[in-house]
Amino acid sequence: MIQATERSPDPARTTWVMLDGPAVLESWTQRCAHEYGRRDAAGRQPWASLAEVRERLHWSHCLQERDRQGFSAPASPLPDVVSLLQLAQRPGALLSGKELLQILRIVEEQGRYADYLQAVSDDLQHWAATVGPDATLLQTLARTLDADGVLLDGASPELGRLRQESRRARDALQQQLNATLRNPRWRDFWQDPVVVQRSGRFLLPLKVQYKGRFRAIIHDRSASGGTLFVEPLDAVDANNRLWEVERALQEEQERILKELTWRVGRAADAIRAALLLMGRIEATRAGLELAAAWNGELLPVMGQPQFDLRDLRHPLLALRHPEAVVGNALALGQDHRQLVITGPNAGGKTALLKALGLCHLLAYLGLPVPARGQLGYFTQILAVIGDAQDIQADLSTFSAQLERLRRVLLQADAHSLLLLDELGNGTDPREGAALARAIGSELLERGALAVLTSHMEALKRYALERPEIVLGGMGFDVQALRPTYRLQLGMGGASHGLAIARRLGLPAAVLDRAEAIHASEQEDWELWEARRESLLQEAQRERQEAEALRAEAERLQARWRKEQELATAARERAAAEARHQWETILAQARAEVRAAIAALKAGRDTAAATARLDALDERLRPAATQAPARLPTAGDRGLFLPLRQAVEVLRVDGAGQKLQIEIRGKQLWVPLEQFQLDPGATLAEERGGSHYRSPESHPWRLDLRGQRRDVARVALERHVDGAIAAGRQQVEVLHGTGNGVLAEMVREFAQSDARVLAWRMARPEQGGGGVSELDLR
Repeated sequence: MIQATERSPDPARTTWVMLDGPAVLESWTQRCAHEYGRRDAAGRQPWASLAEVRERLHWSHCLQERDRQGFSAPASPLPDVVSLLQLAQRPGALLSGKELLQILRIVEEQGRYADYLQAVSDDLQHWAATVGPDATLLQTLARTLDADGVLLDGASPELGRLRQESRRARDALQQQLNATLRNPRWRDFWQDPVVVQRSGRFLLPLKVQYKGRFRAIIHDRSASGGTLFVEPLDAVDANNRLWEVERALQEEQERILKELTWRVGRAADAIRAALLLMGRIEATRAGLELAAAWNGELLPVMGQPQFDLRDLRHPLLALRHPEAVVGNALALGQDHRQLVITGPNAGGKTALLKALGLCHLLAYLGLPVPARGQLGYFTQILAVIGDAQDIQADLSTFSAQLERLRRVLLQADAHSLLLLDELGNGTDPREGAALARAIGSELLERGALAVLTSHMEALKRYALERPEIVLGGMGFDVQALRPTYRLQLGMGGASHGLAIARRLGLPAAVLDRAEAIHASEQEDWELWEARRESLLQEAQRERQEAEALRAEAERLQARWRKEQELATAARERAAAEARHQWETILAQARAEVRAAIAALKAGRDTAAATARLDALDERLRPAATQAPARLPTAGDRGLFLPLRQAVEVLRVDGAGQKLQIEIRGKQLWVPLEQFQLDPGATLAEERGGSHYRSPESHPWRLDLRGQRRDVARVALERHVDGAIAAGRQQVEVLHGTGNGVLAEMVREFAQSDARVLAWRMARPEQGGGGVSELDLR
């Protein structure tokens, strides 16, 4: 394989681009479910050893057989954890709970891949041990983390004890402070009857005029200066205790996370090996899915540089037009070493050339290809296709083609396949033809296989002169003036340039003169060849039409027979079922009537007999249906009957016969009978609204004043999302001093959201107790 340099592009890479390989690769990677499959597909190189090529095909064959047996490979999206695995292997590393949750997702998926590999006894089964998860790591992560990546209380006995102690200490402290707030002795001292928090300590909002009349430690002052945030002296010990417990709790959480990270780091190499195998399985699965779209087959690759293909189609054309692409037969390497293809413009010569090379390269990658037969193994497939004109490099069309040919000829040998399109074009036809013949002869001497396309008459003669070269032509329908895209071996294809020009509307006088000139210079054998081609096409067209008509008739006849058999079977089955049901019902009714008559004759209870007959009559009569009353649903409006006030349903508990409503800012569960459905009820106008503004048009302060708690929570989450996306490290939240509900909500959000590093009240000049500052990770 040639080495690429700065001045000499790699011909193999250039060939991959010329043959539309990048477009196929893009379609392939788009079908991969996760990043590991995309990396495997993008990392595969077609220039591999024969053993590697056959192994790739064998993997595809095994997955294809498993799918036929009903065992489909896993295809779930997976997080990219490669960087997390690298981090976990560093000494003292600490992964967050959410990052560990991603590792857990990968380890769980390892188990699914292992089960898939173990399910079928084939050559892939032994890989189950490689992809299988570390059972200890899986169990540890699963019992330590919840669905949001938060450590569970059972992660360690100490963690559970500290969390319980923290809750008790917090509740005791808040009860103590709330008792102080409710004490009639100090009732007028407080700005708001609410407990606030500053720097991890729970405080009370004291009016500044009562300073000195209440024994407490001052921690902060409001922005207006009218409120002091103080810690009662009798609450200092409780606050200290809570702070100590919270600090110990944080240290225990970090210890557990570090231990889990260490476990992940110890298993990182095995997880990486499993990810590589999972990527290979996913890339192979996606390749089979792509190939199914172009109706591809897994073809064997022979060990020799030769091929024998039938129904060969271009993969991308077959992908876009599955039923319309014409397949062709090609074979080189045994009786012939070169194929010269002639024919009209837009007749399919270049597409056939690309199809041949691209199908070989895709098979080397392990993919099924749109063809049948056998592929050959070539150490190099080199192509010169398309116009490489470059004005900046001072290269004309012909000069660019010569530069490509020079690089290709440096590499060509007996194990190469060369695809040369329009060889010798761009210069004097006689000189171009001479150059093309010389290049073809050189390739024959080297033993390389080559497929050449051309319009030149000299190359047709060149192909007919030598037995190791086969001549082929792309078909053209003379009557319809359009190509058939079918390769006809053993005969050249005429260019039909004048016929195409007449169809496109060139002046008749010009075309008549051109045809006269062409007829005077054309050799007799070419006239006969063109006539033979026309007759052959007509015969082939008539044969295809006859075959199509016969196939359609057979298909319609088979379809009619099948539908007739199905209809007959369905009719007989329905009649038998109806007869059986009627006989069963009739027998039961007769038995019950006889029993009732016997009861009447015996002189027993006539009322019971009458009731039995009435019940029988009721059972045989069609039952009337009555739609059950509809339960309210979330969003319905109506009246709360005790207060005669319009409300909206939030949630419904059908089993408990109750529903949840919001009234006067509070959410209540009420019995179902206290609610009367009224779609026209008008709700009282809600106060406040979301004051969230985008970070681009407003400073990073969110105003929540006057909003309900749930609405304010949503606005706060959006605000933090935007700040994280913009790279902000701090935001401010204006909630006012009010009744403390919004301040408490902000504090709870800061403690529960992993993105928040710290929470504190703002400095007095920044708003004090009415503003919270959140430091973001």
